[in-house]
Amino acid sequence: MNSVLPNKSSSRSGRFKKKLVSENLLQEEGSKILSNIAPFLDLHQSQEISDVEFTASYMLVFLAHRFPNTFLGAHKKSQMIPGKRWNELPFHFDSNISKRLQKDLSVLDLFAQYTFRSTPSSVNRAVVEWANGNYGLELMFRIPRPREVLNQQIVGRRCVTTISDNRIENYILGERDSLSFTMHDLIHADHFYYHNDSFEGQLGFYGLLHKSFDYFDLSNEKFAGEFEYLISDMNAYAIHLLKCLKSAMIHYFNEDYFNEWSKVINAPRELNLLNTQLYIPEEMDREILNWLKTFIQTPIATERHLNSHYIPKAHGI
Repeated sequence: MNSVLPNKSSSRSGRFKKKLVSENLLQEEGSKILSNIAPFLDLHQSQEISDVEFTASYMLVFLAHRFPNTFLGAHKKSQMIPGKRWNELPFHFDSNISKRLQKDLSVLDLFAQYTFRSTPSSVNRAVVEWANGNYGLELMFRIPRPREVLNQQIVGRRCVTTISDNRIENYILGERDSLSFTMHDLIHADHFYYHNDSFEGQLGFYGLLHKSFDYFDLSNEKFAGEFEYLISDMNAYAIHLLKCLKSAMIHYFNEDYFNEWSKVINAPRELNLLNTQLYIPEEMDREILNWLKTFIQTPIATERHLNSHYIPKAHGI
């Protein structure tokens, strides 16, 4: 399949691009992939497979179609994850792939024990941690609006979208093919949850924006685009998120606009020094992060994650 992207030099495990295949190929492969996904949708609807099992199967259907002989990468020992065995599910794996897989492995074990072509390790890890109950993910068959994603994140959750209709024949939002879109969500989930300090800071940041949401002038389309990206499509260290927000507020409005918001939210003086030469990360990051904790909402799932001091292991991925 010479129209598959990325090209040979970037197709090894762990490399990732927005557009994994050309738009022409999307239209050619669409009906075949949809027919292969359909039985998994039936199994999910009848609750014979879970949300995470469906998501894992969804990605394997794409990979098996695009790289029939080569999608399965290195094997690494790991934990066993209970679930539906892969050979009990309606996959159409090439015989060379099937021979490499033990019959007693669940579909989730494949993500714990193997790498996959053109699939970053964070995707595998997100599936494994979701299956283990450590990542609070919600499966969707639609694309949520930015405000909806913000509302999920303030309570420690994120969405994973699997496009399972004719939309797979085109780039989603003009940017990504459907497989890339799902992987992108899982990568964000891993960035959200993987390190406790980062997770806690993000909870505070999103809580802050949720509480002060009405202050922001979203009639400015360019600022609105930056703001919506921050609340729904950017998972990072909270100080970095605040720097990006301050920069956008000053760029699209002015410094007074930021300073007034700073007063509204009763920000510490350190926030006003962000993006200046007077800011000292070693001293000031902690002050801001402690302040952000006051905006954290703590439903049961979030409390469990924070109180466990959980930093997941890579499980050999």
